[in-house]
Amino acid sequence: MPFDKGARLLSHLTALACFSALIINNQFGWAWSATGVGLILASLYFILTDRPVRLSPFFWWGASVLFCLIFLVDLWLSGALLAACMHFLVYLMAYRLFHLEKSKDHLQLYLICFLQLLAASGAGSGFGYALSFVVSTALLIWGLVVQHLKKQEESRLPAMPARSFRSVVPFPLMMSIHLLSVGALLPTLLIFFLIPRIGIGLFQTGQASPQKISGFSEKVDLGSMGPVIRDLSLVMRVIPSGGEKDRPPYLRGMSFDAYDGKAWKNTFNRKAALPKRFDRGFEIGPEPSPSDPFQETILLEPIDTTVLFTVGSPTAVRGNFPSLLRDQPGSLYLPAVPRQRIEYEITAVHAFPSERDQSAARIDYPSDVREYYLSGGIDPRIVALAHEIADPFPTVFEKVRAIERHLRTEYTYTLEVAPSDRPPLEDFLFFQKKGYCEYYASAMVMMLRSVGIASRLVTGFLPGEWNEFGKYYLIRQSDAHAWVEVYFPGGRWLPFDPTPSVGQKVESPWTAMAAYVDWMQMKWERYIVRYSLRDQFALLEGTRSQVGRFSEGIGVWLFRARQSIEKVPVLGLVLGGAVVVLMALLYRSGWGWGGSIRRKSPKRGATVIYGRMLRLLEKRGLRKREDQTPLEFVETVRGKEGWPIDAVRKLTALYCEVRFGGKAFSSDDLRRAERLFAEIKAGI
Repeated sequence: MPFDKGARLLSHLTALACFSALIINNQFGWAWSATGVGLILASLYFILTDRPVRLSPFFWWGASVLFCLIFLVDLWLSGALLAACMHFLVYLMAYRLFHLEKSKDHLQLYLICFLQLLAASGAGSGFGYALSFVVSTALLIWGLVVQHLKKQEESRLPAMPARSFRSVVPFPLMMSIHLLSVGALLPTLLIFFLIPRIGIGLFQTGQASPQKISGFSEKVDLGSMGPVIRDLSLVMRVIPSGGEKDRPPYLRGMSFDAYDGKAWKNTFNRKAALPKRFDRGFEIGPEPSPSDPFQETILLEPIDTTVLFTVGSPTAVRGNFPSLLRDQPGSLYLPAVPRQRIEYEITAVHAFPSERDQSAARIDYPSDVREYYLSGGIDPRIVALAHEIADPFPTVFEKVRAIERHLRTEYTYTLEVAPSDRPPLEDFLFFQKKGYCEYYASAMVMMLRSVGIASRLVTGFLPGEWNEFGKYYLIRQSDAHAWVEVYFPGGRWLPFDPTPSVGQKVESPWTAMAAYVDWMQMKWERYIVRYSLRDQFALLEGTRSQVGRFSEGIGVWLFRARQSIEKVPVLGLVLGGAVVVLMALLYRSGWGWGGSIRRKSPKRGATVIYGRMLRLLEKRGLRKREDQTPLEFVETVRGKEGWPIDAVRKLTALYCEVRFGGKAFSSDDLRRAERLFAEIKAGI
């Protein structure tokens, strides 16, 4: 292939790759996308067929004037400078593709391509853009090198024969250029992760509109969740604190107390601001016991609601938002609809029924609960059906389970509900006997209220799909759900779900690949697009901890070596003499730190064994807070029945004597500490 033709092909591929970055980020409608791709392919056709482009200069002059007018009209109608500029770049790219002659023409095309790539980064920064960015960058590097060589070729005498592309640009040269580019990328990444985060927004467009979602407003029409369940749009990702696939709780949104026969309404409109802690956290409930709480990290996509989704019975929320509101039923709200993804951490306890809940024959309800959650006006047929199912059972919990079981077993789950002139619940319970979650939850609430049990309808999301690569749950709009909360003594609302299971999702051969792609996209968004100053501090703190652990490991190794030398006197004398000679040589060479490790290693030995105990207890669900002293932490272990508390106390006391009291840590103390650690490990 002639060198000039190869250079033109490379320029066309670069233009196609950079233009695709704009298409991937949905910055062009189908008309502009088809126009741009069509012009690139048309110009490429003339290159491949070696046909000259026969277009009059007057044609290009007229096209230039026309597109300048289109740019002004586009800017006037849309008011978006970036969008108008991106449209005008399509024409500039096409003009230059049809006029590639000298090396300067190619360089101008590469500048246009770079501007397209830059505009795409401001318009959107998804994982698809990452792939197009890698390909475009590689082609731009090739193109700049080739154009430098092309400029040299243009200076050759016209009488000299034209050379082939391969002879001018040998393959080893291109590989060397790319290796140098990768080498330059490493310090660039280091700068990216170390420099302070700046949000200038020079090329940024307005924030994308949040996606619409049903069930999270002051009113929910019965039947409104059906279209949502068919929607596969991403809503959030939920990351368990332990990174293990356990029994995940539902994602609770908000509750509804009043039903008018067709729709549910939340009558608790008043919201109060929660007090904010110094660590960006908000207190919701009382501090749970050490063995009870769990934590979930939630990455919430921008959706058209201020509801903040929670798990279990939340006790605290920690996130980067200025304030947090809560209504009387306990639902949480952001101060405004989020325009971008937010990340927050929920500390909660599981909402499981206690023995007292299961044995209560009747419940004395507070006046506000009787007023809002035991409303009358229920169809007599529903009342009769509820009593028929619940009356044979003596306790409130058994009555609730009986109604829940009846709905799960006697009715069919379907998204296809035929229209009817009858009231929705009567039509569901006595005629069609099929429906989806809203019908089941509404029927159960009204049946429970018919037999004097306070209850309410709740909307939110099911746990969703487990991603094995990223160790998190993927929640889509199709996981939208409605269930029931029932009042029990102590003001506790426990969840019940009368909707039958729709079965496991069938996994296709593409499931694992889709999970891996979603994991990569999440990492890209989390650590590239939304990499923040707080992440920089966390990275530096993690690096400091790793260096500290490495230093401690060296100290423990030297300490154990010293203990071994004490057991073998002859070898100890030989090695000791060698160490003395080495230290003397180091001292003469200006290194004066010979004995520092010997003095510090005993404390490090005690610290390492104590740290092993803390990591073991953390794996068993008991974590030492940073504000706790070692002795205060021992007191929290007392609540663990059957645990070797005496061994924990002795090992902690030994650690405090060595770490803070200046006690020498002998070989006997080392054996004693390891014996205590073995006893703790066997006892828990």
